[in-house]
Amino acid sequence: MKLLLKPLLLSISISATLFISSCGKDDDSGPSYDFINQNLQGTIDGHVFTYGEGTVETTTFEGEEQISFDLYHSNEDITDVCDFFGFGDEVSVFFFMPAEVGLYELSLNFSDFSGRTVTLFNPDGAVNNIASIGAVEILTITETEVTGRMDATLDGENTVNGNFTVEFCPDN
Repeated sequence: MKLLLKPLLLSISISATLFISSCGKDDDSGPSYDFINQNLQGTIDGHVFTYGEGTVETTTFEGEEQISFDLYHSNEDITDVCDFFGFGDEVSVFFFMPAEVGLYELSLNFSDFSGRTVTLFNPDGAVNNIASIGAVEILTITETEVTGRMDATLDGENTVNGNFTVEFCPDN
């Protein structure tokens, strides 16, 4: 009986170990983004960001047609967004994406600095917070505007999530 008990306990122990270890987190835990259906908002260096208006223009970068976004805080004092140059007194968001409808996951490869990122800008000290976790989805592109949504995160103090609509300026 003692001879049977040792192998039986060993096999139960091995089976229990395999079972417990197989219940861990999967390597594929799903996407790194979760879009929230709201106006684009979040925090940048601890400052509240609420999207108000912005600009979008087409450009070419390394042979690829891109759209360049500048999204400004709703508190920014802007008379005409198309004449607004640079960055104002409030936190803002800017980024480039391909000029095509689609979902673009954010990433940053430090070995060659490739990937797609969103810059969460704080004018206090001109801090560029580079968000490389999440995604931007371009939903529509017309002759007059671009609609999309994003979930872009650097860390707990630098994250924005929600929907945006940006109009092309007339001279673009």
